[in-house]
Amino acid sequence: METIDVADLGAEDSPQNRASVADALGATDFAMNYYALDPGEAFTAGLHAHLDQEETFLVLEGEATFETASGPTAETETVTVGEGQLVRFAPGEYQQGRNESDEPLRALAMGTPQESTDVRIAGPCEACGDSDYLEFAMVDGAPGVECPECGMQTAL
Repeated sequence: METIDVADLGAEDSPQNRASVADALGATDFAMNYYALDPGEAFTAGLHAHLDQEETFLVLEGEATFETASGPTAETETVTVGEGQLVRFAPGEYQQGRNESDEPLRALAMGTPQESTDVRIAGPCEACGDSDYLEFAMVDGAPGVECPECGMQTAL
């Protein structure tokens, strides 16, 4: 058994305002990240979907606003999740969460299985314009995106 205090994880000091709870606990079968977002900050850089992972967010403090869509070009819907509430996103459901309030947001994001390797980011390829989404890929050893149509790669 492992125990941790999320306040000791240092999410506030990380570039992405997140810390891995799963790593701190030694978990191997699920992903869990603790987020500490100030007003105007987001969980991720854009609308995205994990085709091989379902995600659940638990708001510990504050309020999270999620933009959701069934596909990369589908109309979006906005959902607000308050303190003590949870929201679940099925594999393939596009979403982006952010803190649109004037108060701090603290939340846990949980995903299963732990490793997600099929991530899509909504938006057209700037090189060819033939794809409505980009795929997550490692580019020169760093996180990036790749167009499934023309193969253009860009580091994030």
